[in-house]
Amino acid sequence: MATNTAPAYPQARRQAWQVTNTLKKTVNFNDPNIASGVAFDESLPAGAFIISVTCEIVTAFNGTTNVLTIGTNATTYNNVVASGDVTPGTPSVAQPTRGLGRSLASAAETPVFAKYTQTGTAATTGQAVVVIEYEGGWKS
Repeated sequence: MATNTAPAYPQARRQAWQVTNTLKKTVNFNDPNIASGVAFDESLPAGAFIISVTCEIVTAFNGTTNVLTIGTNATTYNNVVASGDVTPGTPSVAQPTRGLGRSLASAAETPVFAKYTQTGTAATTGQAVVVIEYEGGWKS
């Protein structure tokens, strides 16, 4: 097996029709590697147009300082959902507007990551569900 190959990310989902698609990720406070970023199960296809992002805090993250971010920009992963866009310590629903449009996946398939970090008292609870609605997957 070659050791100089690029890492494989989840494959993008493409529909032949002009319909919207979604990426969904459930994020838990104790997911393995969540502090460094965990990939969604699928990537955004090249040319995807992000229509909306919805983040529901299902169970409050109860650490002292909780930061939940979503994005495509390694290592901060915050160009879809930034730290001030949601309140992880309170069950709620937020619809951030950052990252909308086609700029994030304009050139190639793009993996999306969720990241949860905390400081102070460690969390013992916390769950969020993130849904990214997008259209397309064409290079034009």
